[in-house]
Amino acid sequence: MSLGSEVTCLLKALLAFSFCVTCVYSQSYASPGLKIRMTEQAFKTCIDKMVMDRVFVTENQIQLPDETDSAKTPLGTVFYNITDIQVTGFVKPVYNVAITAGRLDLTLLNTSFTIHGNWNYDYRQLNFSDSGSVNISVAVYSLNVSIVAALDPPTARPSLKVDHCSNIIGKVTLALNGGASWFHYLFLAGTFLESVGRKAQAKICGFAKSFFETETSVLAALYPLQRDVGDDGLVIDLRPVDVPKFGDGYVEFLLNGTVFDKDDPQKFPMQAGPFPEDDEPSNQDPVSILVSEYVLSSYAYAIFGRRSLQQHSITRSSLPAPMDSFLNTTCSGETFCMGKVSPQISAQFPNADLELTVIIHPPPVIVILPGFQMAATASVGVRARLPDTSLVTVFDVRLNVTSSASVSFDNGGEGGGKRRGLRVDVTRLLTDVTLVANSTVGEIPTKVLSEAFDSLTEQYLMPKLKAATKNGFQVPLPESIELKNPALSVLKNRLLITTDIEAL
Repeated sequence: MSLGSEVTCLLKALLAFSFCVTCVYSQSYASPGLKIRMTEQAFKTCIDKMVMDRVFVTENQIQLPDETDSAKTPLGTVFYNITDIQVTGFVKPVYNVAITAGRLDLTLLNTSFTIHGNWNYDYRQLNFSDSGSVNISVAVYSLNVSIVAALDPPTARPSLKVDHCSNIIGKVTLALNGGASWFHYLFLAGTFLESVGRKAQAKICGFAKSFFETETSVLAALYPLQRDVGDDGLVIDLRPVDVPKFGDGYVEFLLNGTVFDKDDPQKFPMQAGPFPEDDEPSNQDPVSILVSEYVLSSYAYAIFGRRSLQQHSITRSSLPAPMDSFLNTTCSGETFCMGKVSPQISAQFPNADLELTVIIHPPPVIVILPGFQMAATASVGVRARLPDTSLVTVFDVRLNVTSSASVSFDNGGEGGGKRRGLRVDVTRLLTDVTLVANSTVGEIPTKVLSEAFDSLTEQYLMPKLKAATKNGFQVPLPESIELKNPALSVLKNRLLITTDIEAL
């Protein structure tokens, strides 16, 4: 009898779960933006809470293919069919997971399953046939599977390979119902039980090997290539750059990590740099997540790539009340305005309002020093709106914008929640004018302009930055995983999140 399918749900769940990390196998990249490591114990927690309970409680009705075979009995060869076969019950096994260099070993002990089906047989030599139903119970003393990660050259997709499999089948019991069941026990039961046990021993490992090696791509297709990292349409690319790595007591994933706007995907014009060779998370932490500058820079690029931030106009009406006179060329009383910053502007264009066209040249770059800074370059076109409503050029400037920020980790309250992740709070914004061109009012000192733009960015751009980053950066883990006691460390060129986990 084909007894491999009764372990389908278990094998499928183990493969699909992928160490609790939503990971889809795809083409390779030069370097990862994310490095995620999970220890053996954390993996076992995931398996116990999210896989074993589900398989052995809610998915215990498994349909098996019909079986047609023959067996020799004292009355001659009997040809039999078993149809409508269902696995009607499981006993949850004792199991163990061991992760060693290059492989994962899964051992299931002391499990059993029951099977119900309809049977009919034919003693052709005696021209005698009968039918009824059958219940079979099979005890499995042990199932041992060793799994290794491999790379499929034609598709560049990682895959799972069964390197070794063995099993020991225990007692098989049989209950026949219907027909001349009492008679068939005398001649059929012993032979049939021997056949069931022998075929189970041979087919369970064959099925496990076939499943892992042929259905990996089918299961991988169930998972998205990207995951939301906030409530504002930003997603992160979770395609791996290499095969999962099995180390001594841990599994490690190297993922792309590029963040982009799913409604306006723009190719991020940078490549991730390699993590330092000695940058190995400690196995004392159940889960470690390394986030490189590359991930955060792509996050900033996606935010600023939107037209509302990448290019916009600043006019008197768009400034907040304390700054609404800043763009005046003629100041009254103690009012601070551009006319005081540059008297030649006031002299040449009196009683006018300046209008600014700001273009931020992507990509903004985030640098972790271990301080947290973002740098960008902007071009600003300064024009004067004269009393007759005409618009004339005053000058163009190029300036560097540097912001400092604090970063923290928010676990989203009790039960995790959807908002858990990195929180970025912009604390300082500075500008440095590096070039003045096309001036129609003569030379203007860059230092004077830098101070003026500092005031403008503090009052106008700072609130926009805070609004753009208020949703934070959601950690790409399944919502069914609760983070316990997460901690954030700001390292050079990267962030490290360490946490324990609990399955909800």
